Amino acid sequence: MAEAAAIKGLPLREYEVIYILRADVSKETAERIATRVEDVVAREGGKLTRVENWGRRPLAYEINASRRGVYVYVSYLGQGNVVAELERNFRLLDEVIRFQTVKVNDEPGDVVVDAESIKFEAVEPPAEGEEEELTIEQELGLVDSPRRFRQREERHDFDDMGDDDDDEDD
Repeated sequence: MAEAAAIKGLPLREYEVIYILRADVSKETAERIATRVEDVVAREGGKLTRVENWGRRPLAYEINASRRGVYVYVSYLGQGNVVAELERNFRLLDEVIRFQTVKVNDEPGDVVVDAESIKFEAVEPPAEGEEEELTIEQELGLVDSPRRFRQREERHDFDDMGDDDDDEDD
């Protein structure tokens, strides 16, 4: 806390952080983490400017046997102490599987913050059986997956009428 007071004379910088939560995280847990982020930024002398829940999306690569995660984007003003404390908190949370902070601007100027833009909206956890896990064979296209079969039906790739030219007797 004394460190935050010592840095108050310095100008604030603009930062962005994207953190990824486990895909099966509950709505209450996601809201608790968002509140913790808000508290850390405020306690360290920073100011939230935008919070966006991007929802459940596929990961670029598998992390701890997970293929999906809940992406959350946060933009804030602060100093290096805010970044360090926020990242320390992310490391302590088991629900956060990845995070990355980027300094956007050294001199952000006047930033107008809309109260609606810093309100966190959690997504509902997936319903039982909502997300289907594909096997390696299905991902490689060696075996039809249910999703692939539905896509094929929608595109009408197969013909129900059939061509029986090969079966005709001459």
